Amino acid sequence: MVDRTLPAPPPELAEIIEASRKGFRAQFGSFDEALVSGYALGTSEDGGRLGFQIVMPDGSVHRFALRADWVPQFIIELAGATDDMNQHRLAAGLAAAEPRGQA
Repeated sequence: MVDRTLPAPPPELAEIIEASRKGFRAQFGSFDEALVSGYALGTSEDGGRLGFQIVMPDGSVHRFALRADWVPQFIIELAGATDDMNQHRLAAGLAAAEPRGQA
């Protein structure tokens, strides 16, 4: 059996990673305004490119492709971003939860 889990970034990089995420959020602007209404993923015939097709709410279609050698880094960053997303959602859920019982 092959272990396919992505390695966690080293603790000494945690501060740099968080600063990068905050910088991205500031640069990106409104996530609501950039929300897509659909997407598709696929690969080129030769497997050399990973393609994204994004459909915007106004119906416009945008296409992007990544070279195969960029995909591993993309997956690592996607895993980190989704982990960050889940941590924020969990924190918001815990903050909104009503206390029950006694501690």
